[in-house]
Amino acid sequence: MSELASTGRCLNCDAPLSGPFCSSCGQRAVPPNPTVSELTNDAWQELSGYDGRILATLRGLLRPGQLTQEYVAGRRAHYLPPLRVYLTVSVLYFVVASAAPTTIDGAPVRTGGLRIEVPEMAPGAMSEEDRAQLQTALAEAPGILRPMLQSLLDDPAGFRARVFAILPRVSFVMLPVFAGIVSLFYRRRAFPTALVFAAHLYSFMFAVMSVVELMKFTGSANAAVGTAILAMVLLAVYALVAFRRVYGGAWVIIAAKTLAIMLIYSVASLPGLAAVVAWASLSR
Repeated sequence: MSELASTGRCLNCDAPLSGPFCSSCGQRAVPPNPTVSELTNDAWQELSGYDGRILATLRGLLRPGQLTQEYVAGRRAHYLPPLRVYLTVSVLYFVVASAAPTTIDGAPVRTGGLRIEVPEMAPGAMSEEDRAQLQTALAEAPGILRPMLQSLLDDPAGFRARVFAILPRVSFVMLPVFAGIVSLFYRRRAFPTALVFAAHLYSFMFAVMSVVELMKFTGSANAAVGTAILAMVLLAVYALVAFRRVYGGAWVIIAAKTLAIMLIYSVASLPGLAAVVAWASLSR
């Protein structure tokens, strides 16, 4: 019989034990001499982060609004924090999107998302006709657009790399902006609720768009575009259901408010998009 079983007290702080974890310091109820199984389990959890919360979070994320409901209700121990979910999924998306091809069989593939489509080519691979058109556009463009066109002309691959270097940070900054717009339409709920809701909604969006980007690796333009169309429909439905589950209200009112939120957010995102293009154009 172990010391733990004989004393019924926490080996870390000596508090009485009433379950598998100490209510005072939080240490798991363990025997004084670790077993191989315990060490293996600890190593797996440290290396993978798997403690049951990942699967619970993924299941919750698939149900519109559920994670936000659980968090606001105070049931948080079984799920990953909203910010951690957002950062994990968004990093995954930007890694996949930066590596995904922008052309299939020589034709550009446009599937929406947060991407700025830039041809995947070195300066020397640009055809003379394309270069002549870009130079003409550069000569006729307003002064504010010339740095971007010049950057595309000189180094399209570098411009694309710089875009993906700044996009994650701009996206993160826009998260509270979206939450603020949501709060304007749902004033009965505090801003932190909207921020949690935004983090979960963004997370699902990035997860779906990651699948869209992965489809480009199949080499099938039809599969990539078809998946993108399905993704747009899914995201629209998901957002509507999530808004109704978290904030309540009639479907017509929810739909009208969601449309208004998205339109305002699109306008509010323009300065962020301009900042991305300016940074990618000037930081050479």
